[in-house]
Amino acid sequence: MLCFGDAPEVSTLGRRLELGRRIARLGRWLGPWSDEGGQPDATREEIPIDPSMRAWVYRPAHRPPLGAVLLVPGLHYLGPADPRLDRFCRILANAGNVVLCPFMPDFSRLRVGPNLGPDANRAFDALLALPDRPRDVAPGILSISFGSRPAVEVAATRPEVGNLVLFGGFADFRDAIRFCIAGTPDPDRAHDPLNRPVVYLNLLEHLDPGPRDHESFVEACFEYVRRTWGKPEMKPLEAHEPVARAIAEGLPDAELFLKATGVAEGGVELGLEALARGAEHFEYLDPRPWLREVQVPVTVIHGREDDVIPFEHAARLASMAPKARHLVTGIYAHTGRATLAELIPEAAREGSAMVQILLQMGRTGFIPVTSGSH
Repeated sequence: MLCFGDAPEVSTLGRRLELGRRIARLGRWLGPWSDEGGQPDATREEIPIDPSMRAWVYRPAHRPPLGAVLLVPGLHYLGPADPRLDRFCRILANAGNVVLCPFMPDFSRLRVGPNLGPDANRAFDALLALPDRPRDVAPGILSISFGSRPAVEVAATRPEVGNLVLFGGFADFRDAIRFCIAGTPDPDRAHDPLNRPVVYLNLLEHLDPGPRDHESFVEACFEYVRRTWGKPEMKPLEAHEPVARAIAEGLPDAELFLKATGVAEGGVELGLEALARGAEHFEYLDPRPWLREVQVPVTVIHGREDDVIPFEHAARLASMAPKARHLVTGIYAHTGRATLAELIPEAAREGSAMVQILLQMGRTGFIPVTSGSH
């Protein structure tokens, strides 16, 4: 049986120097001092995984990869084609990794379904099969947001995995969905209202009343997402309400759609009732049974200003795995990044968190393979 050691077992001078280079490259592009519009040199190719799934594979532009990472994306219809995720994959590749990021079929449909775990496992198989994947290091897994659930399933079931990093993941799916629908009573707590239609897409079978025209309602939700996601300026009600009302014109389920977008009254109550009604249906999304089986190092990273999944989930997630730690930071939110000026009041704390985040990400996919037993 193969055993994959923790990063402190990296003892050769060459490996230590390379780890330092990896951390420096990550810091160059992920730190609050970097230009979010820029990106490093990396190559990208598309590969088929099977007839239902494809992936983008990224590599360093001018040198062979010395590490390997499966990046499990979050719930976004674009998958790695989202410019923000594409940039992040290029940054990981530039650090010295071959990176495989799949287009998850369920996520492309804006759904959180039971096929996510098996699909992520097939993506991991595709990573293992890459001819230039380094064989002397254990591939790492890094997940974004709702990709945490399939990521922990892979880490729990595959002995080849070297470590797991969960960024912005959830410990309790229903609690995360309640936050997406209603936020919190704290008026100062950031909450992204643009995710509500996607919540309703995942609650369709439990809505009462549900849509009369299922197909047009789903397409309206997709159109709303296409027009608003990735645009922080759309979050205020005065910005996204005109978009919702324009899409609702002539829609058979216009009133339901306006509730789903938070424009009409009653949407919060309708969504919470559907969530309670479908509670048993979402049991498969509980990460606890899988995290208990993860024997490799786990790092949970969460942004304190995350407005999609509350940062309190980080400590809860870390408590579920035997070898886990969590890092909460103000440097990153769910999709954005703080400026240097915003971090000055907490410079010491945030500086320490930044070092730890870069260290754990640098180790991902770079833990040496050793022989022996667990």
